Amino acid sequence: MITGRARALQSLITSFYDLSRLEGGEYLLQREKVDLYASLSGLLAAFYNDFTDRGFDMEVELAEGLPQVWADAGAVLRIFTNLIRNALEHGEGRMEIRLYQEGGQVVSRFSNETHALTAEDVPHVFDRFFTSDKMRTGRNTGLGLAIVKALAGQMDCRAEAALEGDMFAITLRWPVERR
Repeated sequence: MITGRARALQSLITSFYDLSRLEGGEYLLQREKVDLYASLSGLLAAFYNDFTDRGFDMEVELAEGLPQVWADAGAVLRIFTNLIRNALEHGEGRMEIRLYQEGGQVVSRFSNETHALTAEDVPHVFDRFFTSDKMRTGRNTGLGLAIVKALAGQMDCRAEAALEGDMFAITLRWPVERR
């Protein structure tokens, strides 16, 4: 029990420190051409057992041959990992992950079924320490999506949240052209 709490506290401290550095412009990213298909498909394979253990009904559509995006490869993995962990922690039953091109952008969309969020919650999901009242388990920090938004912003990637019926979605719009 003590070891578990120590790990949780260490995770909170690390996440808070990283978010503070991101918001202060001290978190330096090395932007290069990144293949989002390769990054996301590798992570989905790594999390396969987590999805099956939780009994998720998965729908994955990853378009192949997409243009590479200008991003930091490590930051991309952190964003995708945070979004997958968020869906595993708070999702219920159904999960959809899509990767496709729309105009001059590559779009990644992570959706999961939830009954814990309300329309009033959605504008706040990227806020520091935000957790919906129905989602308070004592196991999460409310920093994961704030880190997603901050990292995405550092790479000129737009992060958006929406609640569509019983599906909560995070959409990221990645620039193909260098900015």
